[in-house]
Amino acid sequence: MDLNLIQAFVDIVEAGNLSEAGRRRGVTRSQVSRQLRELEHQAGAQLLRRTTRRLELTEPGRSLYQHGLRILQEVASAQAEIDSLGKTLRGHVRISVPTGLGDTFLAPLLLEFADRHPGITLRVFFANRVVDLIAAEIDVALKVTSQPPLDHVARDICAIDWQLCAAPAYLARSGPLLAPADLARCQFLCPPYPARRFILTLDRGDQRDEVELSPHLQSEHFPFLMRAVREGHGVGLLPVYAGWEDVREGRLVPVLKEWKPEGLGNRLFIITTPNLHPSMATRALIEFLRQRIPALDVFSGNAAALDPP
Repeated sequence: MDLNLIQAFVDIVEAGNLSEAGRRRGVTRSQVSRQLRELEHQAGAQLLRRTTRRLELTEPGRSLYQHGLRILQEVASAQAEIDSLGKTLRGHVRISVPTGLGDTFLAPLLLEFADRHPGITLRVFFANRVVDLIAAEIDVALKVTSQPPLDHVARDICAIDWQLCAAPAYLARSGPLLAPADLARCQFLCPPYPARRFILTLDRGDQRDEVELSPHLQSEHFPFLMRAVREGHGVGLLPVYAGWEDVREGRLVPVLKEWKPEGLGNRLFIITTPNLHPSMATRALIEFLRQRIPALDVFSGNAAALDPP
């Protein structure tokens, strides 16, 4: 069978219809249709059943699709191996990064990687809620979570610590915050939680406390959340990496410093779909990030960088 036709067939299945497959391949719908007919002729079987609303795989089509994916992955891996022998990595990687972490720390690393490997093209998505990597067409996802998905490959990169902080002007208005219970009288700013009210858990050594709070403002976009905290809208629950520079420069003040709050995730993971033969480009990017991210000051335990002058 023609490998180009197998690639066209895989594109049709993943696109869901001939028109979208043509758009992705940069050809017309009629060209895609002809490629499908030719492949069915070579296979000697109907591969797709056309209904008024969508395309459905026949049993032979399902088998060819599964084998075709593996064939194409093997070919891509072989090409990447050949390229690596010539010291030139080639390929395309689609990566998703969290918004706040991506804007502040990961964007410079990705640009550095792109400079190092001009033969690798990147498509970068800034998103916090990528769940299905296959449906989202993502090769690599960085995600802050305490429970990585069990049906994916999760590589533990580093710990993510959280802190409570506020603008000096807000603390001057609200009065001193000496104990976790004092948070109940504050305007609380945090990432989205499922319920209107939630329980914030804080630890201090072997001591544990819980405070029921009703958030005044919630957002998963950390640059916006940081701006709200800096402008004095309340006490923010933020990852340390998001606010460390503001704390160091005195624009924000840590609140209840001896207490460690629990956030929405305590580890950073690199997540991929199970794949025995990832491309050399994907492997290179993963290894680069595994080495560089933990070396950043904000993740390396450099506590001095987090203290105000």
